[in-house]
Amino acid sequence: MGNDSLADQRAALLKLAAHIGHPWQIAMAAFVIAACVFAYLLRTKKPISASFAAVLIILVGVTPYFAAKTLQARGVYHVQLILLRPDQSLADVAQLKSSNGGEIKMVAGGWELDVPQQARPADGKIVFTAAVKDEFLKGSNSIVLDSDYNPTLTIQLVADTSATVRGVVVDEDLVAIAGATVTVDGYPDKTLSDAKGDFSLPAHAGKGQPIQLHAHKGDLTGSLTVPAGKVVEVILTRD
Repeated sequence: MGNDSLADQRAALLKLAAHIGHPWQIAMAAFVIAACVFAYLLRTKKPISASFAAVLIILVGVTPYFAAKTLQARGVYHVQLILLRPDQSLADVAQLKSSNGGEIKMVAGGWELDVPQQARPADGKIVFTAAVKDEFLKGSNSIVLDSDYNPTLTIQLVADTSATVRGVVVDEDLVAIAGATVTVDGYPDKTLSDAKGDFSLPAHAGKGQPIQLHAHKGDLTGSLTVPAGKVVEVILTRD
């Protein structure tokens, strides 16, 4: 049990280190910083401190690089997901799915999906979909898993306009009205109710999002606020 726990901790540390920026860039920066610190401390006649500091900086800098290489050797992809609202702010609450399955975990700054090599699709492509239902936002994007075992994918969220609105137009006696014109406030789409008074048209909103519905025929009119995606009843009355 102790060995398994130690192995799990080591894997977690390697995984954490591998996600700190681009590992090779950090390693190069560490060598540059180490050289500068070493030269400075030598000028101050502190050779022991210079050597110790340089070695320490280099070790810290190369850790992410070797961690990434170790994870790559183990054949596990760690896909980082970032969700952006239309105003480019980060979305921190969402529902996410991948075409490859697996558990998408919430982490600092976004989400993450681990994909073992054996679970990688034949073409390497994974499609991600995201939805922020309370804000009526949705988005999708895809990635191809290849040589980078720590890729980052950004999903741009947009307003969900996929819902429709359906219902029936009736008069005050609840008798179906055929040929009534039905529209959604703010949009040019229109439709006519059929012989049974039924109608259907795009809501230009996400499911459950409130919309303003209008209907009229001759001197009969009616309007009401309804949730998109619902079946509604529009009662027409005389002005």
